[in-house]
Amino acid sequence: MTTLMAFFKNRTVQQLFCFTICQNILWWLAGATTSTGTPLGTDVKLYLAGYGILVAAGIFLLLKRHFQSHIGPILVVAAATLGILAAPNDHLVQAFALLLCVFLVLACIPQLGLQSTYGLIVFSVLAGYGVPVLLFFLRNHYLAVQFLTPLIPLMASYLTFFEPYYLTGERDWRLTLITPVIFVLSLVVLGFTWRLVPLILIVAAHWWLQPRLSVRYRLVFSGLCQLLAGILILR
Repeated sequence: MTTLMAFFKNRTVQQLFCFTICQNILWWLAGATTSTGTPLGTDVKLYLAGYGILVAAGIFLLLKRHFQSHIGPILVVAAATLGILAAPNDHLVQAFALLLCVFLVLACIPQLGLQSTYGLIVFSVLAGYGVPVLLFFLRNHYLAVQFLTPLIPLMASYLTFFEPYYLTGERDWRLTLITPVIFVLSLVVLGFTWRLVPLILIVAAHWWLQPRLSVRYRLVFSGLCQLLAGILILR
């Protein structure tokens, strides 16, 4: 009992839970933006919930440990198994569920060069669309542009909030403005109104504060900022 309490009092464990919850709220909100199709079965929901929890926890550990975590890849592989079980007869869904998991495992191999701008872009696309697309496709058995287009800002938010974990070297501060500008442009193109102001403030606050925080709090701070931005985007 004492060991269990010590485990839950560990700051890294607490941050992992917080980050995982933030990511899954975002993904399920995004998946629910279009209420069409047939409801998912309880077993499918459980598999998808497990998939999302394990993937988010794996992402946290990999980014936190600069892709040197030993537990992160194990969680991602476990998530891949649940993704397959969520749609045992739909190989297209299984393949899509595996994409993010495979990428995260491959990103741990420095020789592949995925801890880079290219890796950040691939990660952002897969993380921004992954679970929401699985939820939509399992309900409707097709994908619609009307569903995918509003998710562009969510995908761009991964570029903005997780750039420091893929591009860790020293850079000109002006280069760090590129992804926030891309995020804001994605909002402007889709016609956001009053929500644009608080979203810009959240991004600006993250851009300014993230490098000035203690290293141990930066990742969970990024996750919380993205959740706030995501709620404004999706609602």
